[in-house]
Amino acid sequence: MLEQVLTELRACGHTVERPDDAGEPTALATGGSGPLDFAAEPVAVERVGSDPTTLVERAADAARSDRATLYVTSADEATTVGDILSTPRFVADERDGFRQFYPVPDRIQLADGSYAAVRATQPTARYGESARARADRVLTWREAPGDDDPSLVLDVNRQSTVTLDSVASLTNPGPASVFPYRYTRRDGSFRVLQGDEEVGRFASIGAMRERGYQPVPVPLVPEHHLRWGTPTLGLAVVDGEQVHYERITKQEQ
Repeated sequence: MLEQVLTELRACGHTVERPDDAGEPTALATGGSGPLDFAAEPVAVERVGSDPTTLVERAADAARSDRATLYVTSADEATTVGDILSTPRFVADERDGFRQFYPVPDRIQLADGSYAAVRATQPTARYGESARARADRVLTWREAPGDDDPSLVLDVNRQSTVTLDSVASLTNPGPASVFPYRYTRRDGSFRVLQGDEEVGRFASIGAMRERGYQPVPVPLVPEHHLRWGTPTLGLAVVDGEQVHYERITKQEQ
């Protein structure tokens, strides 16, 4: 799939390099013209799926390196990827100017080295769904009206459970006092605490989740990742023998 796009870029006069460094993009294209006008910028050509965290991290890396990014995806994933890249970019939803955030794989670590948790029953699993993904469906970070800036609210099963003053309040380490539970790993087991009292001990995170104690995901707040701005973005959708290109409108963060 990636090679199909690179072949078309070469046909348009681009010089394509495949860096050996694992920290570099899969391919870098320079020069040439079309199928998208990236001006004089080097273009990081990246095969991606529909994971919002990967998409924003690739954009952040491109902005930090003064590159454009051309995401390469399949026709099956194109709609989901397009939704993530639509305005407001890298945000799950927006209503009345307040955003709902995607979760990222990282969990909120607290000042004592433990991790934040809440009490929540997991929903019925979907086909092929992991326990982590199932838990993320019932934990939602969103903005809500606040005194000055919008507050940051964690909904658990659609009930407001944790409220922070703003997205800026979610620091690392996180504020321990606002989370009802925390967990830590000690002597080969995961221990859940409420204050200083241990309320459960489990052999794995999965067992902890099944008993209703859910690790709290970090919300994907786009401006926390895109501190260098948003690069020029493009999308290449591979559909059989055809490649369809779309330029993503520039959006300031």
